[in-house]
Amino acid sequence: MSDRLVDSPAGSAPRPAAGQGQHLGAEAMRNRVARHLAVQVDGEGALKDRCAGRIIESALLLLLLRKERALPRAQKELQDYLQQARPKGALEGVVVDALLGRPCDANAVLKGLGKSRHGTGARKRLLLDTILGLCGLLSDGARPDPRDIGPRPQAVWTELTLCAATILHAHAGWGTPAPAAADATHQQELLEHQNLLVRRLAAFPARQVWEGNALAHLVALHALHTYRPGCDLMREGIETLVQLRGPDGGVPFIDGQEVFVTALAGVALAPAPGHARLAARMGEYIASRQQADGGWGYNETTTQTDVDDTARCVELLRMLDAGRFRHSIQGGESYLRARANEEGGFPTYLRGHPWDLDMTAGAVIALPWESHAHLLRPAVQVLIDAQDEDGSFDPSWTLSLPSVILRVLDALAQVPDSESELRERAAACTDRALAYLAKAQGGDGGWGHTPGKDSDVLSTAQALATLVRHAPDADLAGALAFLESRQHADGGFTSTPDQVGPRPLPFDFPVLADVHVLTALNRVVAATTA
Repeated sequence: MSDRLVDSPAGSAPRPAAGQGQHLGAEAMRNRVARHLAVQVDGEGALKDRCAGRIIESALLLLLLRKERALPRAQKELQDYLQQARPKGALEGVVVDALLGRPCDANAVLKGLGKSRHGTGARKRLLLDTILGLCGLLSDGARPDPRDIGPRPQAVWTELTLCAATILHAHAGWGTPAPAAADATHQQELLEHQNLLVRRLAAFPARQVWEGNALAHLVALHALHTYRPGCDLMREGIETLVQLRGPDGGVPFIDGQEVFVTALAGVALAPAPGHARLAARMGEYIASRQQADGGWGYNETTTQTDVDDTARCVELLRMLDAGRFRHSIQGGESYLRARANEEGGFPTYLRGHPWDLDMTAGAVIALPWESHAHLLRPAVQVLIDAQDEDGSFDPSWTLSLPSVILRVLDALAQVPDSESELRERAAACTDRALAYLAKAQGGDGGWGHTPGKDSDVLSTAQALATLVRHAPDADLAGALAFLESRQHADGGFTSTPDQVGPRPLPFDFPVLADVHVLTALNRVVAATTA
């Protein structure tokens, strides 16, 4: 079943014809979703959508409240949420079953994790082991030892989660027992991890979700419970996380994504008629959220910057007014340059980490070719070489193949005519990706996350945006009809989520459906007008 239709106009409108009819239908749809999106922007210029509740975080909070014997009413509400929630994937399914006392098998959750292609397989396996262990579901067999995961610098939440996992695995005996001769050293290392965890939690402002990341905060509090139950950090953390629950009663993965969402929404609203002043205000907001290292994080509270948010913010500011925002743009470009890996790709957080497809594409889009060709040539080579035989790409931070194809093809289009050989390879790569999209389109005119999946609004909007820009002769009528049939009476859209974090766990910011549809329709209107 494809995306659920809520408050849609009665009956299906005729499928838009090519030419003028197609233009008028897309323009009307575009103007309605633009108005719907614009009213959600606050006076500061930020778009602050709520992340939907998620089973994993809700279950971890319920378990923590049980351990701490705290807030029985909140425990009952969380249990009610879990009883009503619909699991998305094997991990959520076994966690719900475990919390509700139903029989379950955790082995399916770990199946296929060794096939990770983004260089974080051991860390992801450790996180899943930790979640399963907290739920009483950790199966026998070989598993990563936290001590074996390299001590190199990590993103702040990865560092905290690794620290917490080390404490939890040692406390519960999940890991490989330390040799007797090394026991004293092991105890000293454990004490150092315990002290580090307390310092990291205490350093963040009280009564805020730690770095905006509820999952990391919850895992850390479970570790804290093993040696400081009932302490002030525990009480403050529980109070904060209980208050974080949304209207659905669940605990979200993160407490907000306003910087990322505002940057994308600004790019979508800027070309829409009547919204230039609003987009300018959004640009001012984005510029004000730039951090000292020149980058941006995903929300207002995190100190962790990343390549994706930085590239998106630079893209918006350059679109709005490259002169007015020149200092912010220059800082963002410097940030991106400093994170380029030697082999040509860009990681998510820190130079030297494995390159990521979305990050690399974003950097290619954000950095001007004329002044960064020495970095962008190898980055484009990385993108081209990452293409699968069927024309698609590894989805990485998304579940949707149309999403990553859109980002990569927009990046490949940045290669100038002067780079003739590279441009030829980029064109061939683009053709293969477009052929993949043509085969993946569903009979209802839409696209799903992957071939054979139900069509959804986000994947269809991203495929449509790709075709408009990179396949100008493509027939858009089916995709436009699909989107028109999913538009609500208020102009907005609802979609199956496609963002994941930590990979491959999906999380949902509903407003992104409006953002991506508006982006696609802007391209349609511009192309048909031209």
